[in-house]
Amino acid sequence: MRLDVLSAPRPATPTVAAPGMLAEWRVGALLQAVAVRDATTGQLFLDIGNSRYPARIASGDGSGPSEGEQLQLRVLRNSPVLALETLSSTAQTQEGEVTADALRRYLPRQASPALMSSNLGWIARNAGSGATGNLPRSIVQAVTTLWQALPEASSLGDAKALEQAVMRSGAFLESTLAGGNAADTAIAARTDLKALMLQLSRALSEQGARPAAALTETSPAPLPNAHGPLGSLPAAPATLSLLDAPGAQMNELSRQVDGALARLTTVQVANATQDSATPSIMIELPVRHEARASILRLRVERDAARQQDTGGGAQSWTVEAAVDLGAIGALHARVTLAGHRIGVQLRAESPAVVDSLSARALELESMLRESGFDVDRIVCLHGMPAGDSGSRPTRLLDVRA
Repeated sequence: MRLDVLSAPRPATPTVAAPGMLAEWRVGALLQAVAVRDATTGQLFLDIGNSRYPARIASGDGSGPSEGEQLQLRVLRNSPVLALETLSSTAQTQEGEVTADALRRYLPRQASPALMSSNLGWIARNAGSGATGNLPRSIVQAVTTLWQALPEASSLGDAKALEQAVMRSGAFLESTLAGGNAADTAIAARTDLKALMLQLSRALSEQGARPAAALTETSPAPLPNAHGPLGSLPAAPATLSLLDAPGAQMNELSRQVDGALARLTTVQVANATQDSATPSIMIELPVRHEARASILRLRVERDAARQQDTGGGAQSWTVEAAVDLGAIGALHARVTLAGHRIGVQLRAESPAVVDSLSARALELESMLRESGFDVDRIVCLHGMPAGDSGSRPTRLLDVRA
């Protein structure tokens, strides 16, 4: 955010400046200020040192700093007006503390949603049989509702169906609720995956399920870097099939639902802390394919720097997708789009899948050209990109002597 000070001493007017103030107004100098708002007009003032100066918002956040907000500023120029750049504020510090606290709370608990998804399918397939006959009806009903809400993999080839599945993935639940629209809230309660997971978690809790009492530990899945390679989440077996007692089954499922919710929340936090130059959003979407579940990972990124390199006219986008196909391994796709120019890179762990993709590359190219794209290249490769390190620049533990 840039602020213009409307009346302040300048180096060019030493007679007005108090002794020792000249250095403060030089270009590059750092200033500490407190924002003050006129109670009647809302006019912004900056308290700098022992003086108060009227100011205006020149660019950035249109609302500007709030009353009492502490700012660290840098002098950008001192003529014809004094222009200041905001380096940090107490509001940004508080936001960073909230983000770090959320990561400290949810990151250690998060687990791959593949574990939960596999068991959802197992319960839905065996509902009413001896394998799940002793599970409470409320649990079976909540599981069946959630399982049926997962999108079918075959439907995601349609753009509208994919858009709907992404919007109902749970990543936007809080945004929908914050909108305050009663109709949207009611739809989200019936269709949003996070809302349905929370309903299942509540049903398990009401039936006495205890996540901490589960016999099987859930291995945390690494949270990828914001712009690192997008790896797939491996498929998982239905662990409930190995348990006979309904209490043990509920404890196991409760732990997995808790881990899946923590992971979804962690990914939401990661989406909220983005580099403004290359903003991106990640979605982890459980999908159904017949009786099996897998996790489709998607990342959409806009590259402003690349857009400038291409002349600044055409927006530059990158879309990545990764999914584990079970016995035949993982599949990875990377699509780059700059204006109407498109490039596609497909990777698979199975040589047979690579051969199948290569055999249909010309068909894909023809479809893209018919849709109005200039095809840069379509490449089919064997092997996955380098895996996620799982590291993040955010500190999870801050210990000070």
